[in-house]
Amino acid sequence: MINIDTVEKLIPRDAKRKRPMYDKEVHDFLSTMQYTNFAGGTKLINEYKEKFHKWVLDHKLVKLQGLESFPDKKVCIGVTNAINDLYVMNQNKVVIFEGDFFYHEVLFPNITKRTVDTLQTGDVLLISMPFCGETYGVHPSMDDILETCLSKNIPVHIDAAWFPCSKGITFNVDHPAIVSVTTSLTKAYGISEHRCGMRYTRKTLEGPVQYMNDNNFMAIPNLYTGIKFMDKFGTDFWWNKYGGHYDNIISQCKNLAPSPAIHVAFSTHDDGRIKKAVPMKQALLFLEYGITEGSLPR
Repeated sequence: MINIDTVEKLIPRDAKRKRPMYDKEVHDFLSTMQYTNFAGGTKLINEYKEKFHKWVLDHKLVKLQGLESFPDKKVCIGVTNAINDLYVMNQNKVVIFEGDFFYHEVLFPNITKRTVDTLQTGDVLLISMPFCGETYGVHPSMDDILETCLSKNIPVHIDAAWFPCSKGITFNVDHPAIVSVTTSLTKAYGISEHRCGMRYTRKTLEGPVQYMNDNNFMAIPNLYTGIKFMDKFGTDFWWNKYGGHYDNIISQCKNLAPSPAIHVAFSTHDDGRIKKAVPMKQALLFLEYGITEGSLPR
């Protein structure tokens, strides 16, 4: 049994932010990293790319299918690096859907938000999958979105930042409207200070990410860290470690339903209808480590 009163208090039903997971074991391992005597350069970059691609494909609880159609693989400093690249190369063209990554509106408070019906030729659509709005799965209109984009010649770029934190999702990226797919280790292990990821494209996309790769302008310590973390913690880390706690919370807390994302559950009405997404990070850490609310990292 869990201390239900304490756990309930650690799931704020009115929270605006649903912060990604943090883990003490992960950050204890991070503190052991030695950056003075590792081999850098092309050899390490190639090792990272090979290992990262295998890591993506080896996930058991969540699947990205069709990546073989995206042979151009470029290292990036987290998904935001690829997002920034899109904004640089497609000024005033990038559009999003309501509820997507808040970062877009931080950069561009007046960014255009589309619906399936308002998408138009000339747009460049950036959409998260898993969608980081209130579904945390595949956007419920994704099939219609992709078909509309194909018919209107709108390139689609997939932000798969939440892919390694999710379960129960299988998504085939090999739709002709999809131009790029980017994911990373940042949220996979909660190592935002050592961001590293990979952008998959069907063909070369000119821009800062391409230039960085062409000239080996890499954050080599980040790639080294990423290699060590993939070796140590593997795939599906959060659900493998915290899935039991998550299920326990869902079964014992009132008006709470599961989501595909480890860091989020859904607050519900008494009849089961979903109200909104709520954060699970604090409650999960409490059950794993006995960490109290005041001592939790942000």
